[in-house]
Amino acid sequence: MTGGAKRGVPNPWLFEEPEETRGLGFDEIRQQQQKIIQEQDAGLDALSSIISRQKQMGKEIGNELDEQNEIIDDLANLVENTDGKLRTETRRVNMVDRKSTSCVSHVCLLIAGVWFN
Repeated sequence: MTGGAKRGVPNPWLFEEPEETRGLGFDEIRQQQQKIIQEQDAGLDALSSIISRQKQMGKEIGNELDEQNEIIDDLANLVENTDGKLRTETRRVNMVDRKSTSCVSHVCLLIAGVWFN
C-alpha cells in the first residue's frame, strides 16, 4: 500500500461540522463568528475595567500603608523620647530616695544623740 493514507491517522480535511454551523451559509457563519467576537470583546472590556479598579484599589491601599507607617514611626520616636525621660526621672527619684533615707538616718542619730546626752 504505497502512496495511500496511513492507518490510524485521521484525515484533517475530514471532520464533523459542529451543530451550531450545520446548514448555515458562509454569511451566516461569519455573522455568528462576529457575534462571538463581540461577546468576547465585551467580556475583555469588563475584565479590563475590573483589573483597572483593582489596580486603583491597590494604589490606595499602598498610600494608606505609607501614611500608617509614618504614623507608626512618629509614635515610635515619641515612645523613645518618653522612655528616655522616664529613665531620667526614675534615676532622680532613686537619688532623692537614697538621700532621704540617709537624711532620716542622720536625723535619727542626731535625735538619739541629743536625747541621750
